Amino acid sequence: MNKIFWFLIMCAAVARAEPLDSLLQLLPSARGDTAAVLLYMEIGEIYRKSGNLPLASDYHDRALKLSRRLNYLHGLYYASDYSSFILKRQGKYDEAMALNREMMALALKHSDEYQAAIEKWNIGACYADRGLNETGMAYYLEALEYLEQNNYHEDAGGVYNRIMRVYTMMERYGEAIRYGEKSLAGRSDTLSVAYGYALQSLATSYYSISPPEYGRASDYLYRAMGIARRQGNTVLEANVNNALGNVLFQQGRTAESEAFYLRALAVFAEDRYPREFCVANIGAGKVAMFRHDFLRAEAAALKNLDVSRRHGIRSEERNAVFFLWELAAARGDFGSRNRWKQALDSIQAVLVNESMLRAVEELNMQYETERRELQIASLRGERKLLLGLSLSVGAGLVTAIAAALLLWRWGVQKKRLLAQEIERLEQEKLLIATQALLDGEVKERIRIARDLHDGLGGMLTGLKLNLESVRQGMELDRAGAVRFNNALTILEDSMLELRRVSNHLMPEALSRFGLRTAIGDFCRLLSGKIEFDWYGEDERLKPQLEEVIYRIAYELVNNALKHSGASRIVVQLVLEPGRISLTVQDDGKGFDYDASVGRGMGLTNIRTRAASFGGSFSIYSKPGEGTEASAEFGLG
Repeated sequence: MNKIFWFLIMCAAVARAEPLDSLLQLLPSARGDTAAVLLYMEIGEIYRKSGNLPLASDYHDRALKLSRRLNYLHGLYYASDYSSFILKRQGKYDEAMALNREMMALALKHSDEYQAAIEKWNIGACYADRGLNETGMAYYLEALEYLEQNNYHEDAGGVYNRIMRVYTMMERYGEAIRYGEKSLAGRSDTLSVAYGYALQSLATSYYSISPPEYGRASDYLYRAMGIARRQGNTVLEANVNNALGNVLFQQGRTAESEAFYLRALAVFAEDRYPREFCVANIGAGKVAMFRHDFLRAEAAALKNLDVSRRHGIRSEERNAVFFLWELAAARGDFGSRNRWKQALDSIQAVLVNESMLRAVEELNMQYETERRELQIASLRGERKLLLGLSLSVGAGLVTAIAAALLLWRWGVQKKRLLAQEIERLEQEKLLIATQALLDGEVKERIRIARDLHDGLGGMLTGLKLNLESVRQGMELDRAGAVRFNNALTILEDSMLELRRVSNHLMPEALSRFGLRTAIGDFCRLLSGKIEFDWYGEDERLKPQLEEVIYRIAYELVNNALKHSGASRIVVQLVLEPGRISLTVQDDGKGFDYDASVGRGMGLTNIRTRAASFGGSFSIYSKPGEGTEASAEFGLG
C-alpha cells in the first residue's frame, strides 16, 4: 500500500465522525514504511489535542523510532518536533533539548539550514520555559536571523511571538509589544489557535504597560475569544477569560471580572493546569475581598498557597502570600499581617537565591552551547584546532566566574547569617532578662498582695471589730458619737482601698478563676461603656502568661478611658487551638501613631511584655478614626 493511498485513507478517516477510531482500525494492516510514520503521527496528534499526553507521546515515539530505522528525515523532524513539545509540557526539558540538538546536528549535516533554525527555535523555548531567558533569547535571535533573511514569514511570526512572551515574563512590556505586533503582521493564519494565543499574549502586555491600554487589550482578547470558540479550543478560551478578568478588575469592573474568572476556573483543574488555576482563583479571591467577603477571599488565597507549593510554582506562592498580607491588612488583623510579611520576605529571599543560581546555570549553559556549536563546526571540517583551546579557555572562564559568584554569595550569606545570629542572641538575651524581671515582678506582686491582705488587712479588720465592741460599751455625747463614726468610716474606706490595691497587685479572680473572669470583672467595675467578649474554650493558661495578658488589657483599657474620649470600648479575648489574642477597640478621637512612636512608655512596656513571652503587639490609629490594639501569643 503506497504513501498516497495511506494519505487518502487518513484524510477520509479524519473527515468522518470518529477519525480516531477509524485511524486505529488501520494500525493492524500498516506496514513499516513512511506511510505508517504519518499514521502514527496523525493518531498521536489527535491524542495530544484531546489532552492525553501519555498516549500522544507513545505514538510520536513510534513514529520517531520507525523514522530512524528508515532514515526518513521528514519523519524524524516531524516526530521529534511533537515529541519535544510533549517532553516540555511534562517538564522534561533536558530530554527535549537533547532531541532538538540531535535534529539540529542532523539538519546541518544535510545542509538543511531551515530545519536547523527551527531546532534553534525549539531549544530557545526549552531555555525560556525554564526561566533562563537570556539564553533562550540568544537562540530565538539566531533562528530569527535566518528566517527573516530567507522570507519565512510564518515561522518568523512564531519566533516573534516567543520573544514577546520572554519580554513579558521579564516585565519589559514595550519590547514585548513591539515583537508582538510584528508577530501579528507577518502571519496569514489569522484563524488558527496559535494566532489566538499570540493575540492573548500581546493583550497581556498592553494592559500591563504603564499607563495601561485597556481598550487595545480588550480588542485583542475578544478577537482571541472568537478564534477559540470557532476552533472549539476550551483551553485558549479559558486563558482569554483569565486575561479579560484581569483587565476588567483593573478597571474597577469587579462584578463583570468575576464571571470571567469563574469561567476560567471551570476549565483549569488545579492539578492539570496549576499556574492558570492560581491566576483565575486569586482573581476571584480579589473580587471577594473587594466585596468584604473575607472568608471566601482567604480560602482562595490559602488554596493557591497549597497548589503553588505542591507544584513548585514559586511566583504564584509569592502572589498568594502577598494577597494574604493585603487581606490581613484589610481585615485589621495586624498580627496575621506581620506573619505574612515575614513569610513574604522569606519567599523573596529564596527567589533572589534562585535568580543567582539561574545566572550561574546560564553561564554554564552558554559554555555548553559554545562547546556544542564548535563540535558542529568540527563536523563540517572547520576550526578543529580552535575547538580544544576554546573549550579549555571557556571551561576555565566559566568555572572561575561561577566559583567567584558562589564565593561572593557564600561570603555575603555568611556575613548576613552571622549578623542575624548575633542579633538573635542579643534579642534572646534581652527577652530572657525581661522574662526573668517579669517573673520576679509577678512573685513580688503576689508577696506584697498577700502581706497586705493577710497582714495589714487582718490587723485593720481586728481594729474595726475592737472599735465596734468598744462603742457598744461606751456612752458618748452627740459630738463624740459623730467623731467615732467618722473614724470607723475612715477605717472602712482604708480597708476598701487596701483591698483595691491588693487586688490590683494580684487580682484574686485572676489567680483563682483565670483570665476570662478577671478581665470581665475589671471591665465591669471600671466603666459601663466597656463591652467584654470571649470566644473559645475557657481554659487556664500558664500563670505568668495570664498575668502578662491581664496587665496588657488593664493598660490598654485605662489608656482608652483616659485619653480617647470614647463612648464605646470593646475588649475581646479569643482562645483558639495554639493561640490566644487580645484586642481592645475604641471609637474615640484616635491619634497619629507614627508621630508618637517611641514617646510613650506605656506602649513600649506593653510591646516588651508581649515579646518576652514570644508574642506580638500591633496598634492601628488615625486622628478621628478611633484606635485598635492587638496582642497575640502562641500556646506551644
